[in-house]
Amino acid sequence: MIMRRSQTVILILIITVALLAACTDATVRQGEPSASVAPQSSNPPDGNGSADGSPDTPARIVTIDFVIEALQNPDEWVVIDVRTPEEYNGESRLPNAYGSGRLKGAVNVDRELVHDAEGELLPPEELLKLYEFIGDKKAVVYCHGGVRSTAVWGILTDLGFDAYNYEGSWVDWSQAASVASGNPNGVVLSLTEEWTDNEGAI
Repeated sequence: MIMRRSQTVILILIITVALLAACTDATVRQGEPSASVAPQSSNPPDGNGSADGSPDTPARIVTIDFVIEALQNPDEWVVIDVRTPEEYNGESRLPNAYGSGRLKGAVNVDRELVHDAEGELLPPEELLKLYEFIGDKKAVVYCHGGVRSTAVWGILTDLGFDAYNYEGSWVDWSQAASVASGNPNGVVLSLTEEWTDNEGAI
């Protein structure tokens, strides 16, 4: 019981640090849509604590261009959708998205699966079994708005996986695909499955 509580406390600390880092990054990029951020390398960080090697960027937070590169290289990358199966299948729509769908080829592993029936974080051996499909590939995680993916990114990192968090997640991706953006991104559309455009935010 003490072990599970300490795991929960560690997870809460990881999420808090990641969210603070995300807020700092969002402040730096204020007014600039993430879809227009310059592409980052799909190579792992160089040890400076960032996906693009710059010391000012929060570690392992990536943009839409990074995710496009990952989706185009499935031999090296696995993309994990941590939303509910209903969101993944387009049966449930949450606010702020511009449509329903999912990233092409994304594996759905609901964030809630990392908890047992009492809501406690599963032991590491069970988490490793849950994510064994990653193998030796690098992983990008996304959800609806970046909160659930931040939690799973922390878990995957603690388990030793080479994991990255798509901070903009489905809200960012769906905006880039939507006619409401004024110029739907053709590459994003080609990498989207089960797409239904709402032609504006839900």
